[in-house]
Amino acid sequence: MSTDVSGPGPGNSPRIVVVGAGPAGMAAAISLAERGLSVTIVDQAPRPGGQIYRFPAVPSTKPQEPDRGAKLRHHLADHAGRITHLPEHHVVGIYPERRLGVCGPGGFRILESDHLVLAPGAYEYVPPFPGWTLPGVMTPGAAQQLVKSQGVAPGRRVLLAGTGPFLLVVALALHEMGVRVVGIADTLRRRDAFWKLPSLLTDGKLLKQGLDYVGGVRKAGIPLLTGHIVTRAEGHGRLKQVVVAPCNADWIPDHGKSRPIVVDTLCIGYGFVPRLGLAQLAGCELLATNLPGGWIPVTDAWGQTSVPGVWTAGDGAGVAGAIVAELAGQLVGLGVASSCGAIEGTEAEASAEPIRERLHQLSRFRQGLDELGSPRPGLSQLAEESTVVCRCEEIRRSEVDAAIAAGSTTLRSLKVATRLGMGPCQGRMCQPACARRLVDLGCNTAQEVGPPAFRTPLVPVTLGELSGLEESNNPSTQEPAGAS
Repeated sequence: MSTDVSGPGPGNSPRIVVVGAGPAGMAAAISLAERGLSVTIVDQAPRPGGQIYRFPAVPSTKPQEPDRGAKLRHHLADHAGRITHLPEHHVVGIYPERRLGVCGPGGFRILESDHLVLAPGAYEYVPPFPGWTLPGVMTPGAAQQLVKSQGVAPGRRVLLAGTGPFLLVVALALHEMGVRVVGIADTLRRRDAFWKLPSLLTDGKLLKQGLDYVGGVRKAGIPLLTGHIVTRAEGHGRLKQVVVAPCNADWIPDHGKSRPIVVDTLCIGYGFVPRLGLAQLAGCELLATNLPGGWIPVTDAWGQTSVPGVWTAGDGAGVAGAIVAELAGQLVGLGVASSCGAIEGTEAEASAEPIRERLHQLSRFRQGLDELGSPRPGLSQLAEESTVVCRCEEIRRSEVDAAIAAGSTTLRSLKVATRLGMGPCQGRMCQPACARRLVDLGCNTAQEVGPPAFRTPLVPVTLGELSGLEESNNPSTQEPAGAS
């Protein structure tokens, strides 16, 4: 085990660590480097970009304008002298005084920081339903990752299901690979979108982008089933077909009108859950919301959490998309730079004003999307008594319901009664859905149910990595920012 003990003493720069190299993390690091500060970026991926700007496995041969991810990576490379990138490093835990435990190719090490910027992103929300553990059932993001990172198609006959514009993006990416996309089953009904039109019209550019995706899907001949929900996946040892049914405004299916669709792959997701583990380990105050996952960190106008010196930006602070994440990263960079004395407060305020104006405009558009895609009671009714709801501990819905009937109406008490969330994923998959079920059943408010509880280590770590015995055979990887 090694420890970075460099301090901010006389003449030294403050130690700034950014966790996550997605749009928020990259923007924060660039903003800080532009103001003369040195930054270390810790990221689990081999290259910067995050999920949304993931580096492609095979660069496109078609001439095209550089996307935002390519531009951000280019700016990172421009500031390689001030930005140190630690790729393929997982954060194991956060300890007092903003000390970060990370594990990478060189083993376990401790990074000291005076300012810690958390930009861990989000993961997809999939509530349990019959057959969701069958091979061939995955999230749209997993399919996108296969396509982007490895150039691999997830299947031959694919149905996308859930809610949100991300389904359209992935459907078109699969279609371009030659995959037969048999349809998109979206819980959103056309009449629901009509009522949110005033909010969506606040940003015509983003609305047009969404409509262009819809037009692309129609041009590709992909059936778009609005107001439909997947009620079950079926097969013996492998996905063979899914059952879809029309649903009402609460996403409750009409089983009398259900029908099967033959597929070998189902990509299903109902929005995104902020990754809260780091913020929770750092002791940040959390706020209950009606969004997937239910909780976000409390921050001030600059993105600083309730813990001094700990900042957060991007989807880990509340899912709002890549554009908002990048702007929030810039805002955090200004806040940290001002706290370090690298810029005057008046300069920070002047630079932040146009960023905040754009964020305010985007927030109205995002509010419309969130109101359309926020989870409805029908989702928590999909699982049957025999459905596994906690994959790690193989806990079925009947066991959870029995514990609820016996008085376990918080995540903590459910965990004690059933071992829910005690497996390797620490409840990332099961606890958001079970918390939602407790609220839908009227057992408690989201605040009373409580947030998921994470613990160190956040990811599995070998004894060899902890002891540093693997370091001699696998030296620590450090490379200039933006290198590929």
